[in-house]
Amino acid sequence: MTEERVRDDDHLRFAEPYEPLDYEPYRQSYVLPEWKDTRALHKKRPSRDLGTARHTDTAVYYSREVMQQEWDLIWSKVWLLAGHLNDIPKENAFMKVDRGPESVIIVRGKGQSVRGMYNVCQHRGTRLIEQDFGSAKKFVCPFHKWEFSNTGELLKIEDRETFREEALCHDLNLPKVRTAVWRGWVFMTLNDEAPELEDWLGRDFLAHMEPYDLEKVIRIRDVQQEWPANWKTAHEAFIEGYHVQATHPQLYPAVDAYHAQTDLFENGHGISVYQFMSPSPQYISRLPGGLVEEHKIFLREAGIPEAEWPTHWSEVPGAIIKAKLAKKDYAIDYSKFTEGQLVDDWSFGVFPTTEMFLHPEGFFIQNWLPHPSDPEKCIYTVQVYAVPGIGELPSFMAVENADLSGKKVLPRTYIDTNDMVNLGPVISQDRALVPRVQKGLHSKGYKGAVYSEQEIRIRHFFDEYYRYLNGLK
Repeated sequence: MTEERVRDDDHLRFAEPYEPLDYEPYRQSYVLPEWKDTRALHKKRPSRDLGTARHTDTAVYYSREVMQQEWDLIWSKVWLLAGHLNDIPKENAFMKVDRGPESVIIVRGKGQSVRGMYNVCQHRGTRLIEQDFGSAKKFVCPFHKWEFSNTGELLKIEDRETFREEALCHDLNLPKVRTAVWRGWVFMTLNDEAPELEDWLGRDFLAHMEPYDLEKVIRIRDVQQEWPANWKTAHEAFIEGYHVQATHPQLYPAVDAYHAQTDLFENGHGISVYQFMSPSPQYISRLPGGLVEEHKIFLREAGIPEAEWPTHWSEVPGAIIKAKLAKKDYAIDYSKFTEGQLVDDWSFGVFPTTEMFLHPEGFFIQNWLPHPSDPEKCIYTVQVYAVPGIGELPSFMAVENADLSGKKVLPRTYIDTNDMVNLGPVISQDRALVPRVQKGLHSKGYKGAVYSEQEIRIRHFFDEYYRYLNGLK
C-alpha cells in the first residue's frame, strides 16, 4: 500500500460529492463590483468549496519516490491525449507517443479506427522506432532485425533456427495499448481497466466543446522542449490567471484574466474562460478612450474595414461578434457559437496536464509531461491546429506560412532547453519563471502554497491528484 501523501489537516477535498447541478449566472466574490461584462457568456457551474488549507507537501515537486508513485498511480491509469486522426491521415500511418518512460506506437486502421502497441522489441527491449510520424506495414528492430506487423504480430525472427523452441513458446507479439477516438482526437491509456473515455471525460464537460470543428483541424505547429522544472510546477502557471498582471503585462489591454470564469468538473477536469479584447481592470485607468494596437489587430482579423471600426475599446467585442456572425459561405459556421466563444479564449483542462485552448478558428494544445528520469525536469509540448479554409491565420496562433492542405504531415520540432525565441513572447515569460519556482520549493523558508480563488483550478487539480496517490481511484 502506498504511503498516504496527505495529512488530514492538509487534505484538499470537495465539500460535497459531485452531483449533477443546475448552472447559475457567473459571479464570484473576488470580482470587482464596478466591473461588469455585458456579453452573453455561458452560465457558470456552481462553485465548489475546496477549503483554504495550505499545500505543505512540497516533496511532490522533487521527490524521486513520488515521481515513481505518480507514474504507477496516475500516468499509467488515466487516459492521455496522443494526437489527432489528421496526424495519421491514411491507413498504415503511425505516430510515436512518448509519455514518461514509456513509448507507444499508434497506427491508423481502416476508417477512423486506430490501434496502439508498446514501442519495444520483445527480443531484448530495443525501441523499434524513433520517427515521430510515418507510414509502415511492418516495424523492423534495428538491433537484430526481428520483424513485427503494424498490428503487433511477430512476423520474423532472424536466424530462428539458433533459438531452442522452448525459448520461443512465449507470447512474443507486441503488447497492445488501449486507444479510443473522440471527434477526431486520439487518446490512449496504459490501464486496461480504465473507464470508457467519454465516461471519464464526462459528457457535461464535452458538451462545451460541441460547436468547435474538432474533426477538421490540421496541425500547423508542433514544438517540444525540456524544461528545468517539475511537470506540476510548470503546469500550474497555465491553469490560473493570477500571474498575468506580473508576468504578462503586455496582455493587459486586451486580455481580462482577473474575471476569468472557472468551471470545475469531475475527474479533475476544468474550464477557464479568459475574456479577449477586454482590458484587465488593473489597466483600465491607464487605457485611452480609443483603441490600442491589440484591438486594431483583432478588428483587422475579423475583416472589419477601418472606416467601420468602433471609436472606444468597450465596443470592440460587440463589433467582432457582429462581423463574425455576418460571414456567410465561410469555412466556419459562427452561428453555432455563443457570443463568448466567438471572442474569448476557452481553456479546456484534461487531467492531469492537457490544456486545450479553443477558438472557432483553431486550437492550442499544451502538455507538461513527466521527464523519463528526473523529477525536477519536464517535457513541454505545444501543438497548434487550424481549421482549413480560414485564409489568413489569426495572430494568436503565432504561425506564419502554414500548410493547411493536409497533404503532408508536419514533423515535430525539438528546440534547445534554453531557446526562448521559438516559444514566442508569452510562453517564454512563463518558461523563464518556472525554474525559479522550482528552486524556491526546496527552501526551508517556504511553508507551502496559499491559493487565491483565481487559482482554484490548482486546488482542484491536487484534490484529484491525491485521490490517485492515496489509492482512492
